[in-house]
Parts: sequence; C-alpha cells; structure tokens
Amino acid sequence: MGGFPMGDSTCLTFLNLGSPTGLKFVVEHGASRAMFEMGIEHAPGAMPFSLGLRPRPGRELLDLQAVGMAPRGTGVLGAWDRRTAVFLSHMHLDHVALAEWIHPEAPLYYPQRMEPLREACVRAGYLGWREPVGTQVPDRGRVEVGDIQVEFVAVDHDLPGATGFLVRTPDLTFAYTGDHRWHGFHPEVTEQFAEVVRGVPVLLQEAVSLGWDPPADEPEAAASAERGEEDVIDAFGEVLDRARGLVVVNLYPMNRLRVHALGAACAARGRVLVLEPRAAAMADWPLVLEDAGAVLHDPRRYCVQLEFESLPALIDLRPPAGSIYVHSNGVPLGPYDPAYRVMQAWVKALGLELVSLGSTGHSRPADIRRMVERVGPGVVVPVHSRRPEALLVPGVPTLIPEVGLRYTAADLVPPP
Repeated sequence: MGGFPMGDSTCLTFLNLGSPTGLKFVVEHGASRAMFEMGIEHAPGAMPFSLGLRPRPGRELLDLQAVGMAPRGTGVLGAWDRRTAVFLSHMHLDHVALAEWIHPEAPLYYPQRMEPLREACVRAGYLGWREPVGTQVPDRGRVEVGDIQVEFVAVDHDLPGATGFLVRTPDLTFAYTGDHRWHGFHPEVTEQFAEVVRGVPVLLQEAVSLGWDPPADEPEAAASAERGEEDVIDAFGEVLDRARGLVVVNLYPMNRLRVHALGAACAARGRVLVLEPRAAAMADWPLVLEDAGAVLHDPRRYCVQLEFESLPALIDLRPPAGSIYVHSNGVPLGPYDPAYRVMQAWVKALGLELVSLGSTGHSRPADIRRMVERVGPGVVVPVHSRRPEALLVPGVPTLIPEVGLRYTAADLVPPP
C-alpha cells in the first residue's frame, strides 16, 4: 500500500445497518475519521416520527436523536469533533435526510454529478441542507482524510449522480457499493464499478432486495422488482394508447431519466405531461401544471402528475370515463405504507383505473450475487438489508455485521 505511513490499525464501525434507520458507518485510522451516509429510512407507520408527526421546531435534531432516528457519536451532527469528514453517496433521504444538521465546519463530500439534483431539491423545499453545502467530487476523484483515502466510483441508481466508494488505509482496502442496480438505463456504469474494485479484500454490499417479501395479494410488488426501466416506458406507452380520458401519474421526481422518458412517450401520442411545481423543479421538467381549466377542457391531451398530498385536486380535474391513474414509484411507495390504501380509495372514489408501473432502484437478488461474483472479494459484508443472512455466494465468506462493534482489518480480512 505504497504512499501511506504505517502505524495505527484501521477500525470500521456501523452506527446503523440501514434497516430501518438508514445505513451509517465510520472508518477510523489514528486521528483520521470518515463518516459515510447521513439519512433516515422511509418507514411510514414504523418510525416514531411518521404519519404526519414531525420533530418540534428548533429541536429537530435533539428530537430525532431522542427516539433513535438520528445517531449519537457521529462527530459531525450538531457539533464537530474536528477530525471527522462526511461522505454521501446519493440524494435519497435514507442517505442524506440529516445533512442539514451536519456542523458547518465539518468537511462534507458528495458526487459532483449529484449537484444539479441536490440544488433543485433544496430550492424546491423538498429537504434542508447545511451551509456551506460541501465539496463536489468528480467520478474517480480521490479525497484524503489523513491516512484514509476515499475514491468515488459511480454506480447506476434511479436518480442522477449515485456513487460507490473505494476506501484505502495503510492496512485495509474495501469497497462500498452504495445503492445500485443492473436493470436501469445505464447498467454499464454499475458494471464499471465492479471492474474498478475487482479483487478488493472487503466488499460492503447493498442488499435491500434480499429483504423483500411481497404480499401474496399484491402481485405488482413482485412485478416491480423484476421490471426494468425500459419495461416501464413501454408499458406506459401501452397505457397511453388505450386511455380514453385523463391520465394521472404519481411518479418519483428524482428519477429524472424516467420522467423525461414518460414525457417523450406522451408527446409521441399527442399528450402533454405537466408536473406540479415542486416535482417539475426536482425533475428538471419545463412543463408545469398551472391551469386546471385547460385540462378540464381537453383531458385527452394531458397527463397530469399529482403527488399523494394533491389527490384532492382530482375533484376539480373531474376525470372523465376511461381515465387512468398510474402509480410509478411515487409516495406511497408500496402496500407497506398505510397511505397506499388511502391512494387506492381515492382512485376508486373518482372512478379511475389503477395501473402500477414501477421499477426498483435496487439490484435484484440475482444481481446482488452477480456483483459479488464479479468483484470476487475476500469477504462480503451485506448491509442495508432486513435479511443480510440471505447473501450466500459460493467461495466468498459472508460477515454479518453488528451495530457498535469495532471491526479491525484483522477481523475483516480472512487469513490466507
């Protein structure tokens, strides 16, 4: 490991494993300390602050820490220990929701390609962010935190600018995949990550999909896990072809590539996709829903995006017979969310047909194993999963991590 001074051993500690509190881990070597991720998992009905309950104004961080939704001991939340730097992989709330409470003097690094989305989300009021905003790092850029070197290596996810990391210290090298997938618009980006980190001694592998157990009465949940982004666009085109009235879509604005592809599908069929102002800003989409009267006059010419909180606007839009409501990974994300039944009730009450067209931002179980096989690490550490024990790849030992334990290089790297 040329270029590094020898001395203290490296320690890896997980503050949260990513279910249900958002993955967070710390790497330490001597006086150097790097913190990865700073989010809160979206778990409506399963977290103390959910279903409309919010932390009290002026006490937000203290309230979140009091109920276990924000960790203590980060070295950067509220106060700075003057040795910890923070690295964020992408803009999902389970990775960045606590960013606004990172101390302003603490070094904060995030992917350069994430910046347009980050700026748009803050400008639109979707989330808060600390000032100064931090340092943008290009793909394959390296940051030195004392004896810890962090290299940004891009992956494909369902929003722009996602990255994994390759971390090097004097006595340990490991890779962290970040959230990623192989079935999106750019699988070659994820494939390139696997090539860059091939043969790494330790792989921290995101394994969200291993914990999925779709309800038997919700076949769309299973279908969404298998559907690719191109499949979503093709199926949406089929919906547009048979829709006789208004098309309403509940989409995920951060998935900019999908939003623009949906808009192109509408334009090809003589419809106009219009988004609510906040969603339009986040999606970088120019056409904003401003005049409901135009939609009322000719609903067959429009596809209207409405978020969950805007469902009462359907009353004013008066969808005619033959109208369709498309749920495409917008909130509520699935049947586990109590709001999902409320959404279904609105669709039924207004006489729309409900069509679910989603595709996950996370690798399928087979693709998780593909990543491990491609990388060929000395040991794989499954994170961000409710079933980490399900990650079994022949020839690769699996270490199931525990919160709070300090793993040294000797703990992580199997003996030859």
